[in-house]
Amino acid sequence: MKKLVLSLAIALSAIQLHAQYGSVELSSGGFSFVPNFTSEDPHFIVNMGTSSEKRLSVHLLSLVRAESLVPRNAIIMTRYQLLDSRFKLSIGTHLPAIQINDDYSVDSFFAQEVLTDYQINERWSVRSMYLHGKGRNLDLEINFFTAGGAYSYKKFSSYSQVWVLDLDNGFGLSQTFGYEVAPKFTLKAFANQTLSNGGDFIWTVGLSRSF
Repeated sequence: MKKLVLSLAIALSAIQLHAQYGSVELSSGGFSFVPNFTSEDPHFIVNMGTSSEKRLSVHLLSLVRAESLVPRNAIIMTRYQLLDSRFKLSIGTHLPAIQINDDYSVDSFFAQEVLTDYQINERWSVRSMYLHGKGRNLDLEINFFTAGGAYSYKKFSSYSQVWVLDLDNGFGLSQTFGYEVAPKFTLKAFANQTLSNGGDFIWTVGLSRSF
């Protein structure tokens, strides 16, 4: 555990020193790449990294419980862009991804991802993501795929997606909205409707400050 914390501290310091973007969001929920894993408890969402316009980039995503300020997770992602044109293709690893549970036990995961982005015009693009994750110290393995359309115009942005998860045959629809209410401040909203296994509905709202 001490070695893991030390390694993360060194990695986070390195990312922070070379970060080219960053934001902190206060949200009514907690973000997850898999929409139906989204937490309904308030969180601070920390996001920073190097420029995605370069071939190799490094990114950090961390959720911090708003009530106790105790981190819930930390994910360090490295991504390499194979194609960089109107059609973009990149591959990446989540190495490591850790989750700190309510009893302060720690689960760690390794994951691999494939991302695509096709720019239709200045406002519309089509995106997809495949994610494979496997627990390091727990018996969990998932395959996740999502695809959807992104729209951006002036201060408004949105992303509509369909997703499929091989855990419990999950699938559903989700929607993300963003609106820049002031320079560096963006109001965000997210909603997910799981269509399998009872069809749970999750929604969150948040305010993000970019740096």
